[in-house]
Amino acid sequence: MPVQVNIRGPPNSDFVLGYPGIDATWPRIAGVVEIRSETAGQPFKLKSLKLQLYRTEEIQYTSTLRTQRIEQSYLVGQELALFEAHPTGPNQFYAVDLPFVYSLPLSREFPLPASMQIAKQAKITYRLDALLKEFEHQSKYETSAYCPITIVRYDNIRVFQQYLQGNSLMRESDDKVVYVTLQVDYTSFGPGDVIRLVAGITPNPDWTHRSSKVKLQQITVKLEEEMRFNTTSDGTISKLTTVRSHRVPLNSAKVGPNGQYHEITFSVPMLDRSTRESSYIPNNDDGIPNSTISSFSTVSSLLVVNYYISLAAKMSGCKDVELRMPVSITSFNKDICASLAVPINNGIEIARTVTLHKPQGTFILANDRSALQSLGILKLSNGYQRIQIE
Repeated sequence: MPVQVNIRGPPNSDFVLGYPGIDATWPRIAGVVEIRSETAGQPFKLKSLKLQLYRTEEIQYTSTLRTQRIEQSYLVGQELALFEAHPTGPNQFYAVDLPFVYSLPLSREFPLPASMQIAKQAKITYRLDALLKEFEHQSKYETSAYCPITIVRYDNIRVFQQYLQGNSLMRESDDKVVYVTLQVDYTSFGPGDVIRLVAGITPNPDWTHRSSKVKLQQITVKLEEEMRFNTTSDGTISKLTTVRSHRVPLNSAKVGPNGQYHEITFSVPMLDRSTRESSYIPNNDDGIPNSTISSFSTVSSLLVVNYYISLAAKMSGCKDVELRMPVSITSFNKDICASLAVPINNGIEIARTVTLHKPQGTFILANDRSALQSLGILKLSNGYQRIQIE
């Protein structure tokens, strides 16, 4: 007998509970698998049922010959066996509801990349499959239902100390005449966040005579995105894109004995998803979140997305200097990050009280005399009919 299988999440909640990337919140997928007969009043057989979570990665890049496209799928975690009929137990039902809790792998063991789509260049999606066996002699499982799962990572947002401490870099010019420094207040940013940095150029005290002749031409600061495609046929292919650039003309100013410091601010670009002018609208049916940023820091099997703040100081009288500082770009701005601090702490407390026992399912057996009535089905002389409530 053909059956109808649905996967539903918790009421008024997402499938994913906890906060992926923060192991203390026990990231997990919770829901219920509902099995019904496609024909009202007819029982069905059920041998076994299990769940599997798959991650699919797609990349598209241009090689020396043509545009290449690669797609790979991976099993995430371990499959979850929800039901296995006992040889002497009942195997015919009118309805079966099987609640489940599917634990996601810990970040320190197997970090999961977030669901994302970068135009037509890359895509990462997750899908939860329900695999069913109806009969004893059936050798293979059949995928009877599936649903997209949205994974969002929270481990690089601006609430953790490592992103609140800021960072600084210093590099000496190749001719050892001046030092160039780059300082930032934070190292994690989201859409619309303002990046404030201080660029400093100071003389080398051991070369005061030469450094006094150095003239500053300009300082260029960029937010750069580096995409790396990991392929088996073409190796690693990198693509560097300037997300935002800011230029400060210095008009041949001298360094001076105390050096020069310049504060530069610019913001992370945002996308207006209400228009279709230049942004690519993701397909929400695949579980891709409708974010206000085109991409963010990601590490997966086929794709790596990194971000850098680069500083280029152009001078006369000494060698030019370039610096690159890695930063993290997330899909949450600083205001949303601040609002997530309390829910994350609450999620940690909830995870401490959650038990790992297997939830009990609901089974309406075919030999139960009140089974059809509990499903709202009347047995009439000409067949079965569902009760309609006006």
